[in-house]
Amino acid sequence: MKFGAGFWGPFPLGRYVEYAVTAERLGFDAVWIGDTQLLTPDLYSAIALCANATSQIRIGSGVTNTVTRDLTVTAGGILALNEFSGGRCLLGVGVGGSAVGTVGLGADGAAEFRRKLTLIKALVAGETVTLNGVEVRGRIAAPRVPVYAASSSPRVLQVAGELADGVILNVGVVPELVREALAHVAHGARRAGRDAGSLDVVVIAGSSIGTDGAQAINETRSWAATTLRRVGPWVAAGGDAMRALGATILARYRWDEHIALDAAHARQVPDDIAKSFVFAGTAADVAQTVRRLEACGVTHVLPLLMGTNIAGTLEAWSREVMPAWRTPSMARR
Repeated sequence: MKFGAGFWGPFPLGRYVEYAVTAERLGFDAVWIGDTQLLTPDLYSAIALCANATSQIRIGSGVTNTVTRDLTVTAGGILALNEFSGGRCLLGVGVGGSAVGTVGLGADGAAEFRRKLTLIKALVAGETVTLNGVEVRGRIAAPRVPVYAASSSPRVLQVAGELADGVILNVGVVPELVREALAHVAHGARRAGRDAGSLDVVVIAGSSIGTDGAQAINETRSWAATTLRRVGPWVAAGGDAMRALGATILARYRWDEHIALDAAHARQVPDDIAKSFVFAGTAADVAQTVRRLEACGVTHVLPLLMGTNIAGTLEAWSREVMPAWRTPSMARR
């Protein structure tokens, strides 16, 4: 099992660097940095600074998108950063999400996302593509960048299975929801003649860990709400109650509050449902969640750090959750 650490928010750039340095010291495998213009620092600046301050940890976009970022800008930017970091970059990309919702744009549909992802994947592998009637190829000499497709919808999950090196599932943290999503990934892989088992399967979810499990759940409730808004219309595993709650959140959703601690649209999510969508509670609770995910094929967990004690949650992951999946020598890092 690999462990990533995700960061999203209007923090100063220097704090992103501090978090990356801390995550490397604590033994995380990757840092994933959000990309919502105006609400987070510039993605490429953040990755560059974090890469400059670290030496081993991988650094990825968690995630960028195909609407506000032109695909050639994305490819060129990540190639340059991969050269600079010595091949440590990962490219996570999705159809839109908060980056488009906060500025009144629409997310890409599955077909358009598939077209753009095909081109991005070729460009970050150093290949030549035809775009707008001309041949395009990156001139930056850099290692190939692994491409991860992030999704909460069946059709885009299929695109991930068809094209991507990894998939970032934003569908919850309980096995029944993850297995349902992975069935769509596997369908796309079969369609392309690929082995779905070759993908790095990442589960992203808001995370807060503390001795007061109820407080930790409350600090991540807005993440549960935003995920329910996305998956409520299609997941069968959650039943009618989850679909109805997802529809209610969708009708009341405010992008200017998104995953804020006090988001009004999150207040109607009860604790028992919130727990199905977040890495939150005590360290023992979270470790049990990770074990269940591993059993259904997840290879990489990505807690997006939330709440009033992000540094404490990072420490709890390293000290109380991750050691069960590390050799003794790795656990001592």
